Amino acid sequence: MLVTVTLFFVAVLPAWAANAVTMTWVRHAQSTANAAGIIDTSVPGPGLTALGDTQAQAIAETLAGGGYDAIYVSNMLRTQLTAAPLATELGMTPVVLPGVREINAGVFEGRGGLLAGVGYALPPAAWVLGARFVPVLGGENGNGFEARVNDAVATISASGAVKPVVFAHGATIMAWTLMTVDNPNLLLALTHPLGNTAVVVVTGTPDDGWSLQSWDGVPVDPNPGPLTRLFVAIRNAVVAPQTALYDIRHPPAGNVQPAGGAAALRARVGSTATDSPAATTSAASRPASRSPRQRSSSRPAAVVATAASRPATAGKRIAGHVVERRSPAVTVSD
Repeated sequence: MLVTVTLFFVAVLPAWAANAVTMTWVRHAQSTANAAGIIDTSVPGPGLTALGDTQAQAIAETLAGGGYDAIYVSNMLRTQLTAAPLATELGMTPVVLPGVREINAGVFEGRGGLLAGVGYALPPAAWVLGARFVPVLGGENGNGFEARVNDAVATISASGAVKPVVFAHGATIMAWTLMTVDNPNLLLALTHPLGNTAVVVVTGTPDDGWSLQSWDGVPVDPNPGPLTRLFVAIRNAVVAPQTALYDIRHPPAGNVQPAGGAAALRARVGSTATDSPAATTSAASRPASRSPRQRSSSRPAAVVATAASRPATAGKRIAGHVVERRSPAVTVSD
C-alpha cells in the first residue's frame, strides 16, 4: 500500500508542478486616446502614437530575453500593436483573448477631465475592497469583470504555457491583480500607478491562487504582514456570497445541461438544436466548491492544452505578423 501511494504521488507531482504559471502583464504603449486625455474602451479602439510605437519597441527589447513561451493580447488594437515588436523578435503569434480587454467605461466613454477620471476609477477601487456588485455607471460590475478575466487567465493556464506575457490595459491589470492576489500591496499600487508599458508579474494557478511578484519593477514580499492577511481574509469573506449569487445568475457555459443530456433539454424547452460538445457537458463535471478567486478556473470547457493541438484559426495581419484568433470551439465567451 505504501509503495502504491508513493508511486501515485511521484506520478502526479510533475503534472501538478507543471501547472504553475508566471504571468507577466504589460500595459499597452501610449494610444492616441491616452495622448488626448480621453477615456476610450471601445473595441477595437485607437491605435498608438509615434511615442507609443517607440515604447512598444523598447518594451520588446526589455522582454526579449525573458524566456516567454506565449504571447496574449486583448481584442483592442493598442495591445496588439504593442505586442507586435516582441512577437516579431520571438517569432511567436499572439493569441487574442477578449477577456483581458479594458474595463467598460459606460457613461464615461469618450470623456476626459478629472470628473470623468474619478467616476471611472471609483468602482474598480470598490471592487478591490470587496464591493464587487458596484458597477461602472452604464458599464460592467466587479463580478462580471472578474469572471471574464478569470476565464481568460484559466485559458492561458490550460494552454500549457508556464511563462506567458499578456498585453492588456491599465485598469484591467490593476483591478484584477489587487482583487485576486493573496499579497496585494495597496500602498504600492497607489504610489505607482501603471504607466504605458508598465509590467506586473504574478505567479500561481487558477486553482491555488495568485501571488504578486513585482509591480512596475518593484518587488513585492510574497509573505504579507498581518494587516494584509486580515484584509484578504475579510475581502474573501465579503466577496464569497457575491460570487455565489453571480454564478447562480450567470452559470458557466457547458454546465447548465440538465440530467439526461441534450435530449432531456430539448424535451423540456422544445428545442430542436443540434447537440454540441459545449451543450452536452454534464453538471457532474462542476467542481464541488470554489473560492472567490478560483470561481472561473473551470469555465473554459474546451480550451486547447498545447499549441500543437490548437485548431486552425483565422488570422489578422497586424504590423507585419498574424495575430491568431481562436475558433468558436475554444474562444472564451465574454
